[in-house]
Amino acid sequence: MFLKCISSGSKGNAYALQAKDEILLLECGKPFAEVKKAIDWQILKIKGCLLSHEHG
Repeated sequence: MFLKCISSGSKGNAYALQAKDEILLLECGKPFAEVKKAIDWQILKIKGCLLSHEHG
């Protein structure tokens, strides 16, 4: 299992916790197209997404 930093900074945070057959998205403060590209388009492996907060 490893944690992939998709983006971290003032323009948005996004991380993917990846195991062999599962991906848990954390924060996802970036456009979903960027997230999909970062996880090599393996969207069927996404099992959930955890958000700590949102911006209006």
